[in-house]
Amino acid sequence: MIEPQQEQTITYHTVTLGPLTREGDTLAEVFLSDEAGTLQAQTLHVPAGLPGEQVTIAVEAPRTPRPGKRHRRWKARPPRVWITEIHQVSPLRVAAACPVFGTCGGCQLQHMQYEAQLTWKQEIVRQLLHDIGKFDDQPLLPTIACAIPWHYRNHMRFSVNRDGHTGLTARGTHRVLPLAQCPIAHEQINQALSIVSQRVNPQPQVLIRCGTVTHQMLIQPTQPPEVAQQLAEIGIELRGETMEEVLGNETFRIRPSSFFQTNTAQAEKMAQMVIEGILGARASEQTKQPLTLVDAYCGVGTFALLLACHVEKVIAIEESASAIKDAQWNARHTENITILKGKVEDLLPDLSAQIDGFVIDPPRAGCQSQVLDTLLRHPVARIVYVSCDPSTLARDLDILCHGAATYRLCSVQPLDMFPQTAHIECIAVLEHAAS
Repeated sequence: MIEPQQEQTITYHTVTLGPLTREGDTLAEVFLSDEAGTLQAQTLHVPAGLPGEQVTIAVEAPRTPRPGKRHRRWKARPPRVWITEIHQVSPLRVAAACPVFGTCGGCQLQHMQYEAQLTWKQEIVRQLLHDIGKFDDQPLLPTIACAIPWHYRNHMRFSVNRDGHTGLTARGTHRVLPLAQCPIAHEQINQALSIVSQRVNPQPQVLIRCGTVTHQMLIQPTQPPEVAQQLAEIGIELRGETMEEVLGNETFRIRPSSFFQTNTAQAEKMAQMVIEGILGARASEQTKQPLTLVDAYCGVGTFALLLACHVEKVIAIEESASAIKDAQWNARHTENITILKGKVEDLLPDLSAQIDGFVIDPPRAGCQSQVLDTLLRHPVARIVYVSCDPSTLARDLDILCHGAATYRLCSVQPLDMFPQTAHIECIAVLEHAAS
């Protein structure tokens, strides 16, 4: 027996939007009825709004479990909220480039002037460094912009619905929004998507990765020969298991599952900042420095390979077997790189006594406590910390700089790797406090 769908209650409220959250939503306070019919004040997250705007929002009450049924996996969800009308517009608002912006979960800031996005990201980092990192006097620099803040992503995962259509997932749901292009995806990916979307694709996903310099591409699942032919006709070479990309005048081999920076243009800037951060004034010298550096969480060996021409030895550490294969291939002609497979927290303690500097590029969760403990027990001259989450960066900087005052924070540089989204990348440079 097919059970009838629950009718969803939608109410409308005219509100003045509050500040942007860390996730890129605005806050609004409304009064909603609880199960007993009593009005209760509730703070809602409103997508696609800007602080100070007066808007009407629709609030759809979340589904509830049916009486008499056991729902072990059921958990309460927040109400779905969207703007139906804007009465007073923020001067920072611009027209979003994407027709499904606000519904799609991929972007949060397309409706905000780009300069304002950069300022907001710097302020988020400033607040987190103060609140979590306990830094009052912050060496925080302005956010470095992306020269072209559109069509920058060289790696996209598109969801596939039951009908085999590709798209992106609607915010807070598993519903697929079919589309043939995305304004933050690289044009090569959009060209491929327009071809792939004409076919019936197997669930759950289609992965497309492109070399913005090499014009090579990976698509999973494997595509038929006619797709490769169509791509070849527009100058894109569809590869099998691996593709290549150029960064810092070095060629890197990449597999579908290996980590490589998603924004190639900004990755060029990042690489230069890492080199200058770890070497300081010696970065411009032509001779190799008598230093041993560690590239922790090295991925396909990006920083290790770019640093190898500047120092006597680089030790690269990576856990992923797929990335290790690529790192070994990428460093095959470079004799002064040693690649170790394993978790950084397991391998680092045995290396620390001989190390002059660290480049750390951890996942969003930040560094494991064992990694931080090792850096405190065996201080090095300089650390460059590449972070994709400023909250865990602030937490780790507090431990390194304030716990035992072992390191001094020299600079924190936000870098806009992901324009139109709330994601914030930072490069922090630390030096030994006794230096």
